[in-house]
Amino acid sequence: MRLLIIDDDTQIVKSLSDFFKNNQCTVDVAFNGETGLNLALSNEYDLIITDYLLPKLNGDKLIIEIKKSGGLAPILVISTRSEIDQKINLLNFGADDYLVKPFSFIELYARAMALLRRPSKPNNESLLIFSDLKLNLLSHEAIRNELKIYLTTKEFLILKMLMEHSRITVTKQEIIEKVWDDACNPMSNILEAHMLHLRHKIDFKKPFLIQTVPGRGYRLSEKINCHLRI
Repeated sequence: MRLLIIDDDTQIVKSLSDFFKNNQCTVDVAFNGETGLNLALSNEYDLIITDYLLPKLNGDKLIIEIKKSGGLAPILVISTRSEIDQKINLLNFGADDYLVKPFSFIELYARAMALLRRPSKPNNESLLIFSDLKLNLLSHEAIRNELKIYLTTKEFLILKMLMEHSRITVTKQEIIEKVWDDACNPMSNILEAHMLHLRHKIDFKKPFLIQTVPGRGYRLSEKINCHLRI
């Protein structure tokens, strides 16, 4: 099991690190939120333990950035702050558990094991797959050629619709009705603008998957046909 511990209290970091290493865990440490975020985004962890009050980047922003990037490791927050509102906010931001300092190492270990027993990888029902493109319905991230791609909410909804109807043309009107509300002007170029951004993110390699069907709409296809790339 590989852990990331983020806390500016060197004694707590050493104590936690020694404790988990004695329980056959591999441990990486960071003493500020910025370093912790860089480690979280560049490595695969089974569990992240982080303080809330951190130098350079606070725990709430740290959690938001990790979840935005599609990180699936459960996050356990440890903090001296015990206010209910604070706990609720952090859980809403994406934290999986919250433990108030001072704490028992036995309780922390039990909570860590409980988090690890939860499914951490998306099952097949949480993934849409077309060719070498994957869309995670839980984290709202796309993956192509092993590259994680951050999507806006609209981009996610558009791509999800195309992948659910792969190789079938989805009309512009159908996408607008599904992704935008009735206030959206169907004559505007809002859909085209979003499709342009989505293509820049998804079609960075051949075959280009998102294709335009002139006069109708869009579809996913693995066929390389420049006439459909309008």
